[in-house]
Amino acid sequence: MTADDRAADTAQTLLAAARDAGMVITGDLRIKECDAAVLLGYAPETLAKKRTQGSGPVAYGRGFGGARVSYRLDDLARWIEAGRD
Repeated sequence: MTADDRAADTAQTLLAAARDAGMVITGDLRIKECDAAVLLGYAPETLAKKRTQGSGPVAYGRGFGGARVSYRLDDLARWIEAGRD
């Protein structure tokens, strides 16, 4: 299985988890920072700190629903898979 295949599988898993949790998902599959933190198992403050330090997943300054920042599920999946040993 290639890294792209693993990331695609992980993205599908994240999408299912986000839907199951009732998270708001935009048409381009973005979620709020607080929801991304939940999916990654981080406190929202920890994910925000990683973002500001440049060590977190790609973030978008175009938030929605009152959020300032959002994340695409594909970017979360690639970030997760990049950390594999």
